[in-house]
Amino acid sequence: MRLFKFCTYVLLAGVLATVSHRSWAQVNSVNDSQPTKVADQSAIIIGPGDLLDLTVFDVPELILKVRVDSTGIVNLPLIGDLKFAGMTVREAQLLIARKLVELEMVKKPEVSLLIEEFATQGTTVSGEVNAPGIYPLMGPHRLFDAISAAGGLTVKAGRAVTIIHAGQKDHPEIITLPEGTSFEQANVTIYPGDTIVISKTGVVYVVGEVAKPGAFLMENNTSMSFLKAIALAQGTTKLASQKHTLILRKTSTGTLQYEVPLNKIYQGEAPDLQLHAEDIVFVPTSNVKTYGAIGLQGAISAAIASIYVLR
Repeated sequence: MRLFKFCTYVLLAGVLATVSHRSWAQVNSVNDSQPTKVADQSAIIIGPGDLLDLTVFDVPELILKVRVDSTGIVNLPLIGDLKFAGMTVREAQLLIARKLVELEMVKKPEVSLLIEEFATQGTTVSGEVNAPGIYPLMGPHRLFDAISAAGGLTVKAGRAVTIIHAGQKDHPEIITLPEGTSFEQANVTIYPGDTIVISKTGVVYVVGEVAKPGAFLMENNTSMSFLKAIALAQGTTKLASQKHTLILRKTSTGTLQYEVPLNKIYQGEAPDLQLHAEDIVFVPTSNVKTYGAIGLQGAISAAIASIYVLR
């Protein structure tokens, strides 16, 4: 009886081992059948110090990794010296194929070339970041890596990010930064040589006789109403002249002044207005009119000067 049980256990163990082996084989087969996604590097420019991964089908001597020297030259078996620095990956692939045909080594060469390590090219980050500049991000990185390297976004940063990929200046990529916590879709791949420009969100300034003068960001870069700007500044003071409130707007020909009857807007007798980015709302004191035009201009100049403090 004991011998029968022992044989049964051995038989079950063998069956389980076989099933387990087949299951793992199937899993590995599925994983191996899924192609690894490789980002397109064809337009990236090769630089000195870059490490290249070269594969020429059916030519074992040209399945290797080689580094570009300081002069931009690569020495390849069977071919010799080739200057790759300044070429795109695609151009280098075509050059290798052409050389193999000229040397009558391969009739129709299949060449694969990838930059495995980037050595010299930096990623340029400009616009509304705390430390604009060129950063030597080695190899492919994500957008937020580049922004982080540049000190992060400023308080005036907009949600639009323009990415100009190396070799594709006529086809910039526009990314919209999300408001929530889901960053994965916006966190695109960045390569050395790319340029990243962070947009500036619209800002409206409210100064003068208001409870809390300041610079107020336009949500989603959209317009802001006049009453909302006053509300963000926590309303006017008791000394405010609601009849002579001004909007100062910069144009190509200078600064224009628009007088706005705030009291009538409050009472619904005049329509609310839409402000533009960089508009200045100036609420003067009620007795500023007694100073005449010169006094009013002086008050406006003082308000504009205060904008530089707010910035």
